Amino acid sequence: MKNYEKLIIPKDSAWDRKTLSARAWGFLHWRIRSFLTGCKNVIRWSPTIFKDRDFDDWHIYNILQKKIEFQRKEIIYANRHTMVDLDNRDMTIALNLIERVKEDYYGIEYFDYSDIKFRFNPIEGDNKHYSLEQDIISEDYDNYLKKYPSSVRKVLKEKNDLDKKDLCFWVAKHNGEKAHDLLHKILKERMGQWWD
Repeated sequence: MKNYEKLIIPKDSAWDRKTLSARAWGFLHWRIRSFLTGCKNVIRWSPTIFKDRDFDDWHIYNILQKKIEFQRKEIIYANRHTMVDLDNRDMTIALNLIERVKEDYYGIEYFDYSDIKFRFNPIEGDNKHYSLEQDIISEDYDNYLKKYPSSVRKVLKEKNDLDKKDLCFWVAKHNGEKAHDLLHKILKERMGQWWD
C-alpha cells in the first residue's frame, strides 16, 4: 500500500522564476500552450486510463487519486498562495485516505492479528460446490481492539453480544466507514480551495 508524504514546498514561487523555459512558455500563443498542455495530459494520464475498468469503485478512486496527485504537485510547485501548506496537508491526507479506502485497509487489517487456515469442505448432497471454512490457529485480537478503543465503544453500543472475532469484524467495518466519511468530508470542505 502506498503511503503519501507531504511534498516539500519550494522557497520561491512560480512568479519569481525567470528561467528560459518559463519565459519561452509565456511567449507562446495561448492556443499552442493549450495544445501542448493537452498533449502532456494525454501522456501522463495514459497509464491510468489504460488500466481503468468499469467494474467498481476502486477504479473511480484510482482516477480521483491520480488527479489529486497531479494537482497537489502543481500547486506545491507553483507555490503562489499563502494556504499552500494547508493544501499540501489536506491533499496528502486525502491521498492516504483514498489509498486506504480503495484497498479496504481497515476492513482486512484485523486479519493481521490472527493466523487463520482456510479449507474447502464439500457441501453434503452437492458434488459441484464447496463451503469455505476457517480455523483460527492463533489470534491477538486484544491488541487489535486496544488500538481502536473509541470504535470498540461505538460498536458495543449497537451490538453488545459479540464474540471477539465478530467484534473485530464490526470494528474493522466501522473504521472503514469512518475513513470513507472523512475522505468525503475533506473533499466537500476543502477541494474548492485547491486551485493555483
